[in-house]
This record gives sequence, structure tokens and C-alpha cells, in this order.
Amino acid sequence: MHPKIGSLLGRFPRVELVRWETPIQYLPRVSRKLGVDVYAKRDDLTGFGIGGNKVRKLEFLLGDAMAKGYDTVITTGAVHSNHAFVTALAAKSLGLDAVLVLYGKERLKGNYLLDKLMGIETRVYDVERTSELWPIAQRVAEELRNEGKKPYLIPAGGASPVGTLGYVRAAGEIYSQMRQLGVEFDSVVDAVGSGGTLAGLLLGSTIIDAPWQVIGIDVGGFVEELNERVKNLALEAAGLMGLSIDVPEPRIYDYGFGAYGKIVKEVAELIRFVGTSEGIILDPVYTGKAFYGLIDLAEKGKLGESVLFIHTGGFPGVFHYGEEMLETIKKP
Repeated sequence: MHPKIGSLLGRFPRVELVRWETPIQYLPRVSRKLGVDVYAKRDDLTGFGIGGNKVRKLEFLLGDAMAKGYDTVITTGAVHSNHAFVTALAAKSLGLDAVLVLYGKERLKGNYLLDKLMGIETRVYDVERTSELWPIAQRVAEELRNEGKKPYLIPAGGASPVGTLGYVRAAGEIYSQMRQLGVEFDSVVDAVGSGGTLAGLLLGSTIIDAPWQVIGIDVGGFVEELNERVKNLALEAAGLMGLSIDVPEPRIYDYGFGAYGKIVKEVAELIRFVGTSEGIILDPVYTGKAFYGLIDLAEKGKLGESVLFIHTGGFPGVFHYGEEMLETIKKP
């Protein structure tokens, strides 16, 4: 951990869910294919539940909830949401209740199956986007308050100033590991959905004057709104930390293929290639599209000679979309 970040974050309540530094793994076959050194920060191995990047955010979000005496956690997402499932699981492990406010088709696959197996309370609504769930979640919170409970609302993806601290901390971890490995990354590449992970990496990298550029890969076709959201989250998190700092403009590239959750042949085939060449499983919604973007940008010479990919997890998405992926691969 970089000492400056450790010192800045020490005053924030945090529950320990990530019990080790996640490894940085060199990808020799991908590197040979690209002519660029590619590494993966294995945050799919954060170690709680299904792992993934959300666990880092939850350390601070649930730490905040418990420090303030809340007894119930409410969050939102699609029925296949990695964030929603791992949030509820972590809350329950800490003795808190959890309510998931979701949208989408209720198929017993992926994370929604895990929700049901773990006995998590889910409420599914007929809306088109996650953003439409927030006012519903606020009404659910009011209902619970009327029942005498103290609900703590977490935005989709844990994308809040408090949640962003999780990846400020991760930036410090990456810096220390880079020095231990004796390498220097030119770029750190991350899938961008709700924006909190990229905001934390951007802020943390700025605080420690890291040598790398932070690159976001938009997986849903929302680049314009993401640029503003990521910058605002980074600045608000800096304010929480008592910092007045000039955070650079996010660099986000659109590889959403027109829609969030859209399954495309190029990404499905890439997931197969990375799995069979490096033993790493990507998902079709986030990491698969982000890795596709990494390869395309590296081939265009935009990432430098040494690239770190943040593997944000999402393994259950393979099971949610698996049949569709197979059908897509079979198409000529």
C-alpha cells in the first residue's frame, strides 16, 4: 500500500472483506499476440462471495453503514447484477438485513439464482434502466423507516463518494505491487459501468502521481454522461478526504457495441481465446468488452508498452448469458 493513500484513508471506517492483495498476473500469450506487455490485476479474486471490484467499494460503504448504526441495506441493479448480489451477501454476513430493488426478466440464472439460493429479499420492477430504480429504492427506504428500521441506500454499482474510496485504496495497492514486480505500467484499463471504480483509480493515481494513464472502457454506450459522472465522483471523494486536487478529465472509450448487455460475436470469441490461452474467464457484459477495447487500443498504439487490465470479476454473467454467447459464436 502506498503510504500516502494509507494515511489519507485511515480515518474512514472500513470492514475487511478483501483479506489479501489481489495478484497481478502477466499474460504471456496475449502479450505475444499484441506485441505489448499485458498484465491483469485479478480483482475477480477479491475473495468474498463471487469476488469482483464491488467488494472493495463495500468495505467502505458497509463500514460507513455500520459506524452510523444502520440495520438494513438497500441497493439497485439489473436482476443479473454482480453488485446487488455481493452487497446483500456482505450485508448479511455483517448482521444487516438487505433488500434488492431490481429490474429485468426473472430467470433463475447467474446472480439472480444466487440471490434466491441465499434467501435474499428481491423486489423486481418493470422499468427499462437501473437509473429508474433509484426513486423506487427511496420509497422502499421510507416504507422500512415506517416499520422502525434504519435503511442505508447504496447507489447502483456502489458508485458514491464513499464507495469510490475502495479504488483509491486499490490504486495504492497497484503502485506498491508494480514496484515489487520491477515494472512500470503505461496504462491501467478498466471497464466502466456506473463509474465508481474508474473514479477511484483516477483519484488515487492522481494523489500518488502514478506513472500510468487511467483508461476507461464504456460497456454500455454512455460515454458522455460517464465522463461527467466519473469526474464528479472523483472530486466528491477528494472532498471527503479533505483534498483540494485537480483531477484530470477521464479518458473513456466506447466499446459497448450499441447497448449495455448486448452480446456480440467478437467479444464472445475473445472470451474463449482469453480463457483457453491464459486460463482467465471474462464475462460478456463488462470484462469481455473491456478487454476487447484494450486489444483494439493497444493495436492502435494508444496504451504504451506495458498495460494493466483491471479484472473486475462478473463470473456469474457467463451463466446468465451463456446460451446466447454460444449461439452468437456459431453464427457465420
